[in-house]
Amino acid sequence: MKKYIWICLGLAFTLQACKKDKIETDPIIPTDPVETAPVTGDTQPSSQHIVYRTLNMKVGYNKNIFLDANADGSTDISFSSVLIMRDGKQHLYLSAYGKTSSGNKLFVKKGDGLVNGSLWAYPFAKDERIEPTDANQVTLTAPQQKASILSVISTGSQTSVDGLWANKTDKYLGFAIKMNGEPHFGWIKLSHDAATNEIVVSEYAYNKLPGEDIIAGEK
Repeated sequence: MKKYIWICLGLAFTLQACKKDKIETDPIIPTDPVETAPVTGDTQPSSQHIVYRTLNMKVGYNKNIFLDANADGSTDISFSSVLIMRDGKQHLYLSAYGKTSSGNKLFVKKGDGLVNGSLWAYPFAKDERIEPTDANQVTLTAPQQKASILSVISTGSQTSVDGLWANKTDKYLGFAIKMNGEPHFGWIKLSHDAATNEIVVSEYAYNKLPGEDIIAGEK
């Protein structure tokens, strides 16, 4: 009987140790926030083949944006935050996601996937052509894949930021949304607010002509 008890206790300690290791190596990723009414922004004057709108909103902890870029009443691109514990540190990821069921995609930097399964969103410079090239190693998101913009890492009283948009202002996130089965390319202007570690989403534009490129900042 004593031998049986010791065996059970040994198994319990082993399972507890395995469980602890799993928590350390496999972080629990919370589900995305429930989608609310999408926003479109204010339409501004633009060239004949461009739709250009201003938005002026922020993405941060519990601050989400559901963008209806083509004003059809449904979300095309969502911006949200997710908090993940990893290696004893708190990681707040601010990310964008193109609605996969509609065929919408975002431009990301090729590389290893992050802990939340995303790739880093690529910051196009003003007047740069938004397209995937071998030179900048930019690609489009795969189905269900997010484009992470910023990671705010906290350990006790210390905070640091990571990502291609850290301390960058007035850079452009490229996107492709499908309308009538055809891709329309566009840009969203983002800036890192270093004081609050939030992302400012100020304006966006897309090309009315399907399959045609767009220049970052083109209106």
